[in-house]
Amino acid sequence: MLVVLGGVSAAVITVLARRGGDWALTRLGAVASLLFAVLIVIFVVPTLARSARAEAARLDLGLQMTAGGGVFVGIYAVVAFAAWNTGNNLLFLVFSVMTSTLFVAWSAARASLRDLVVSARFPDHIFAGDPAPVIVTVHNTKRLLPSFSVVVEARSRAEEVEARRRFLRRRTRERKRVLAYFIYVPRRAKVEQRVEQTFERRGRVLVTGFEISTRFPLGLFRLRRRLRARDVEIAVYPKPEREGDELHLLPADAGRLEARRRGAGHDLHSLREYQPRDDMRRIDWKATARAGRLIVREFNAEDERRVHVALDTFVAAGEVANIAGEGADAAARFERAVVRAASLVAHFIEERSEVRLTVGEEESRYGVGREHLYECLRRLALVAPRAAAVDSRRRRDFWQRIAPHSSGGGHVILVTTAPRGTIPAELWRKSHVIYL
Repeated sequence: MLVVLGGVSAAVITVLARRGGDWALTRLGAVASLLFAVLIVIFVVPTLARSARAEAARLDLGLQMTAGGGVFVGIYAVVAFAAWNTGNNLLFLVFSVMTSTLFVAWSAARASLRDLVVSARFPDHIFAGDPAPVIVTVHNTKRLLPSFSVVVEARSRAEEVEARRRFLRRRTRERKRVLAYFIYVPRRAKVEQRVEQTFERRGRVLVTGFEISTRFPLGLFRLRRRLRARDVEIAVYPKPEREGDELHLLPADAGRLEARRRGAGHDLHSLREYQPRDDMRRIDWKATARAGRLIVREFNAEDERRVHVALDTFVAAGEVANIAGEGADAAARFERAVVRAASLVAHFIEERSEVRLTVGEEESRYGVGREHLYECLRRLALVAPRAAAVDSRRRRDFWQRIAPHSSGGGHVILVTTAPRGTIPAELWRKSHVIYL
């Protein structure tokens, strides 16, 4: 703004000086105006060009010009001006041929995108950074015409957490993701394609619709068409990592309880009817003879281990940590804490332990198996940091709630971004604390 005002002021001074006959001031004003014009070209024009490009991208027009289309339109404009200026019939003929070419290209592209139905099937469980198989189907309902060179994109909204100076902010971003490319879709037929998509970040992704586009037949422009779809919410799980050897330093009896569930031990738990997947060696033949049907024995597990993983969701946005010599803000540290919590849950469930996950104020029951693992990972996928001071009351209440005396006998593993020395002594002595 200062540069523009300076240039305008220098131009006004130049005009007034020329009218007053002060030629020295006129020359000085002209030089100043030229200098301000150069500054405007350097500082103002690029910013306006970026803003105009961003505004044009937000308009999301249904017709987008390609590089070849831009050259064609430039030649088209030159031929049109030459024909109008000279009145040459040959130029008018060339102009007519080029106009008909544009019309045919637009009509063919519009016919290719008409009456297409798109659907996509995403997997039930998606991990951040891992390729996820997606099945995309395009159904051409036209009776006569096929479709050519169709690109299918998914429109989605995703929530992201970013650090701004000393506070955290959540914002929603609109994105388009290319799913598949179909060269040829026959009339009244369905074409299916299996593709792999990678989601870089964990979180909630809401698929709001699809967009199909084509450059058929001449590649002069890209015609797009939006398709409505039922909103589908996808939870992208944090990808668990392999845990190191430090977990083996936990006490051998940490979290171990007397077994009261079915397992592969030696103590008899109960008798029940045989099921197709049961081991034939567990059939109790005496009980089978008495009951007249196959009866199998179930045994207690040798031991039972309960682990309580707690994720501290309170962070101080102004804190900066140095890990492996690299600076990281609070948001990045929190993401590492989420991945570490997911890794702990996956590790202990693979060891057939009963695992309980506490995320902030949300608690869950103890559970085992893959379904419980996916339930915990879904909660971790949707968790967001909350700004709070280290000595805040909410944080003290959280630490008191997860203390071992109230965890139902499970060994507590706390994952936190709090600085060292701020954890209460009772919690620190009776649990395993992982600082990030």
